[in-house]
Amino acid sequence: MRGGVLRLPGYEAAVLDTLDPHQTQFGPIYSSHSAVFSKVLRYEDPLQGVIAPDLAERMPEVIGDPPLEYVVRLRPGVRFQRPGAVLGRSPSREEQALGGRELTAEDVKYSFERQMNERSPRWPFYYRAYQYKVIDSIQVVDRYTLRIRTREPVAPFLHYLADTNAFIVARELVDAGDEMNRQEAMIGTGPFIWDRLEVLQQSRFVRNPDWFGWDRPELQRPYLDGYTSIFAFEDAVIEAAFREKRVDVALYQANPQWVVRLRQENPELQAVDVGLAAWVNARLRTDRPPFNDFRVRKAVHLATDRQQIIDAVWQGYGRMHGPVSPLVHWALPEEELSSLPGYRTGRRQREEDVAEARRLYEAAGRPAIEVTFSNIPPGLASYAPQYQRQLQQALGGQVEVRVVSQNDISEGHRQGTIAFSFAYDNGWIDLDDWLYPYFHSRGTKNTFGLRDPQLDSLLEAQRREFDRDRRRELGWQVQRYLLDRVLARLDMASPVELWVAWPYYRGFRPLVFFGTSYFLVDAWLDSGHPSFRGRPSGG
Repeated sequence: MRGGVLRLPGYEAAVLDTLDPHQTQFGPIYSSHSAVFSKVLRYEDPLQGVIAPDLAERMPEVIGDPPLEYVVRLRPGVRFQRPGAVLGRSPSREEQALGGRELTAEDVKYSFERQMNERSPRWPFYYRAYQYKVIDSIQVVDRYTLRIRTREPVAPFLHYLADTNAFIVARELVDAGDEMNRQEAMIGTGPFIWDRLEVLQQSRFVRNPDWFGWDRPELQRPYLDGYTSIFAFEDAVIEAAFREKRVDVALYQANPQWVVRLRQENPELQAVDVGLAAWVNARLRTDRPPFNDFRVRKAVHLATDRQQIIDAVWQGYGRMHGPVSPLVHWALPEEELSSLPGYRTGRRQREEDVAEARRLYEAAGRPAIEVTFSNIPPGLASYAPQYQRQLQQALGGQVEVRVVSQNDISEGHRQGTIAFSFAYDNGWIDLDDWLYPYFHSRGTKNTFGLRDPQLDSLLEAQRREFDRDRRRELGWQVQRYLLDRVLARLDMASPVELWVAWPYYRGFRPLVFFGTSYFLVDAWLDSGHPSFRGRPSGG
């Protein structure tokens, strides 16, 4: 069945940095991109690491053992969207420039080389350049075929073609300053057309009738006429909207108890508890006082009560988080992580960790500490005074906190002006994304001033290992090294999200990772279901 406009609460109407799909770091925005733009490959099951063709007609031909070349054959007949024709309005200048033309191999080549161009005035903002810099050459063989050669064997290369930001864009949409930070430039080849963005209110998407439909165009997906992401971060607002069916699905922001009550009152609701790949972490500058002293970094690591964070921010609905999310294949075994200092929760073990933290802090001269918290989400900012008290009590020293915008956090990282930040970060799928850009000396997200040749060697080794189990072992070595000898990014915890959806919402699939909104192609609203009665009409 097809029809209806799905309504859900979210942050997709917030623009914290840029709309440019190759430059944004804000997860909800590239969730929007994932509905509008396509990639060469896509994740069919991110948690299990299952990759499938998207724009590619089939999985790339891999040449060499270990491989150095990949031959990509694109689907013929894939066309860029025509928003004006679909929405019944005059086409924008950008749409006129594209003219609904066919996507070709030149578009793929351009999208990758754009992120490899160190001469671009926007070069510092290509945070995923570490993926494309492994490419030695891209040859367009014909209209639908590319031959990509890497500089050396790279185990996660197919992942790079499917990653959450590997979007293929048209050259015509990029301005002279190498930006496409405009609503009018949001024209892709994906299943949904970006109708309207009303900042901090809502973001609206409609069905792309020209979408190529992966391997089953006859299914006429998306089944939905569209979806609307309504900006909402207050639990009371979300609960009221869900009870009145003004949104079709909901999850808590800070207080999970209303979701628990709802489930008890309405057993017919669809209910799913699932971890989120995004997580809370602290970033420390290792190249300037006081955090250039490893004793101070370790003291903060040991003094931080991660269980307190879970209890205070998510009322117990969370999980301890190491250098890699516990959701994915590459994480340290949970039983190992929970036995490590800083992650132990037993009373006696916790006392031992706090005592060692104070000893290290005093040996380092008891320096003053300032922590900069992000204001997004509000529940994290509300925790700042509690964290201040907790560190002061554990260390016995002076701790100050301040709360700034998430955009200021990002800019402070880029400029190197924030020594100790405390914020959410987006989670990833592959081991390389969790580790290489953050901790390699040339990493695009290395905001720590970290330079460690031994760590660089380990990070490069995991890239060269094609055996999945051996690569995971190398990943474990990196994570142990980070926890034993580096402690530049202190990973805290991640929430367990409690979702509820009305029974009429069919194909409901909670999104664990940002950048996977293309899964909404399988969703539909069953207007014949009894629970649909009383749902307000309209989008």
